[in-house]
Amino acid sequence: MPDSYFTFKQFRVLHRKSIMKVGTDGVLLGAYVDCGDAERILDIGTGTGLLCLMLAQKCEAKIIHGIDINDEAVEVAKFNVEQSPWADRINIFHSSVQDFVPTEKYDLIVSNPPFYTTDVVAPEKGRALARHDFSLNVSELVASVDRLLSQNGRCCVIYPTEQCQLFENEALKYGLYALRRLYVSSRPDVSPIRTIVELSRKQCETECDSLYIENGARHDFSDKYKSLTRDYYLKF
Repeated sequence: MPDSYFTFKQFRVLHRKSIMKVGTDGVLLGAYVDCGDAERILDIGTGTGLLCLMLAQKCEAKIIHGIDINDEAVEVAKFNVEQSPWADRINIFHSSVQDFVPTEKYDLIVSNPPFYTTDVVAPEKGRALARHDFSLNVSELVASVDRLLSQNGRCCVIYPTEQCQLFENEALKYGLYALRRLYVSSRPDVSPIRTIVELSRKQCETECDSLYIENGARHDFSDKYKSLTRDYYLKF
């Protein structure tokens, strides 16, 4: 299968069959993240570099780092960054988060982490690593976030709803608390399939919200979904 592109309003993303393509999870997370005044941002498991590019579009952070253990993903992410308007602000590194040692900690950490825990894995090695948590489980991700996050920093991740609760429970052991939480459903009549959570070292009341992607019919997207993603998707 030849390489293909996914085109957004201000950049485009090359992807290959052997690595994870642009998906709704990544776009939702990138659109939801509040960068605030973050100057240093880290994307754990950057894949194609999608989140790095989305955050570079929406904020003025001087340093945006993406890391991935898949050498082909790193190659593709570097290419995507080089073709973007923000190549001077984004750097991609070939590393696991467990082994990654930056010069300074980060004001914002984001991740669309692997989450499948079943024994049935994707046939291509790269996709298997990207989709299944044997390369980065919840405990390892939380420990890494705690190690790499600045004292006043924030972390934002997306997980299947049940696993997100496990992530939050583990985060509490490190003094990381939920600031915001977005429950994502495919339609208004079904339970949430994804949760995005933003964590901080400051304990406060959690701000909760919900969103459904489609009103019911296929491609009949909800106003809330369109509003959240309209800065990126060409169709909105």
